[in-house]
Amino acid sequence: MNTDERGSVTIWTPEASGLDPTALHRFIEEQIYTLPGTERHREEFSILLTGSRATGTFSDGSDVDVDVVCSRAVYDAVHRASREAGIVTTEKSFFCYARDGDPQRYFGEDRGYPHFSLTPLDTVERHFREFGDVWLWVWTNAKVISDPGDQFGRIVSAFTGYPRDVLVRKIKYRWLRSAYASVEVYPNHPESDADLLPAVSALAEAINDLLRFFFLVEGKPFPYTEKLMRYADTTALGRKWGVFLRGLAELAVGKAEPEQDPWTRLDRARELLICKDVTAEAKQLAEDCAQAMLAAGVGPGWVEADFYNIDELLNGGLGPAP
Repeated sequence: MNTDERGSVTIWTPEASGLDPTALHRFIEEQIYTLPGTERHREEFSILLTGSRATGTFSDGSDVDVDVVCSRAVYDAVHRASREAGIVTTEKSFFCYARDGDPQRYFGEDRGYPHFSLTPLDTVERHFREFGDVWLWVWTNAKVISDPGDQFGRIVSAFTGYPRDVLVRKIKYRWLRSAYASVEVYPNHPESDADLLPAVSALAEAINDLLRFFFLVEGKPFPYTEKLMRYADTTALGRKWGVFLRGLAELAVGKAEPEQDPWTRLDRARELLICKDVTAEAKQLAEDCAQAMLAAGVGPGWVEADFYNIDELLNGGLGPAP
């Protein structure tokens, strides 16, 4: 297939995905175009490569993610017929590994299982209309294999970024949520082993929300949690602070300074992350993030108040989780 551009949607090229195009073609022919429920699959289905093979960040063992997008009417017909045929069992979604034999027969035993999902076009439209960050990341990074009538491409190319008010709310939410989770890492507990899990979870949450913040201050949607650290270096703050944040995670789980008591490591990680009056790292990180918020349009007064804005988050003033 040839490389082409349609707005912000890039046509799939086999060289960038690490996949044998013949194997991919066979997977689509045998698994997707044979679904029951309509005789017009080729004319109705937009077929997309998503995940790490779409972004070019795959490893040899990465799985193969294929998304199929179609009209609501076609989706309902195919879903109903596929349930009757035992292909799927879910009532409200459509996810399927390769059926009728070993799923790895297409791309090899050293690859993760190939799978595909079916999604109605109106759901894709809703993802863009509601500015769902992870889905925006998935769809804007998808590589198009087939797109009859440019039905998927038109939706993606119409996306020109977050409206300013939406973006500012998301930035505020993630910044405060990261800070609040950081506080919960060491909340004056009795250093009981029963508190280790919530403390480590809070540190992970603080780091992940900070990574999401790195994307948002540049107006970018962010990937799902598993990929946040991997893709952080596509942002300026991620390139500067990614290694530092990975170090905090290593400290928390004992990969770094394993001889230290776990509570000592967690307290040190918290100090490095948020205690501006204790560590130079926390002070510089806070200054860099403040400058990024100002550049993104967050008001100077709000940025100056910083954690004193916390009730805006806790009382729901920033809405539900964006």
